[in-house]
Amino acid sequence: MTTLILTLLLSAPAIDWPRFFSTINASGVTYSDELKALEGKRVRLRGYSVLYPKPDGAIFVTCFGHSDPHGVEEHDLPFDAVAVIWRKELEIPPVPLRPTVEGTLRLGNRRFGENEVVTITLEDAIPIVTTHP
Repeated sequence: MTTLILTLLLSAPAIDWPRFFSTINASGVTYSDELKALEGKRVRLRGYSVLYPKPDGAIFVTCFGHSDPHGVEEHDLPFDAVAVIWRKELEIPPVPLRPTVEGTLRLGNRRFGENEVVTITLEDAIPIVTTHP
């Protein structure tokens, strides 16, 4: 019991899309105070993996399922997609449709490849094995 409580206390806080931004408008997004307070800290996130595009050593996750069955719409990544950059020495197993990941939260525009720009990144990420579907 003590081990379970200690594990829960030490686990990274969870973040979720409804709490990412305080405003979203034509001129851009404003991060929520909660997200800004977590920048540079390890957090957990559960989302839907994006099958395409798939950057080297990383994946994109979104709030809702996202796919391009033809693999040609690389510019069609949702504005709130999160880039997950895997820990370098980690061998990553196949990523499930709804992965839970833990990584260091970074805010600000970041380019992946020639066409993808995200505003939220999880660096040094690891997959989290969960028991829920």
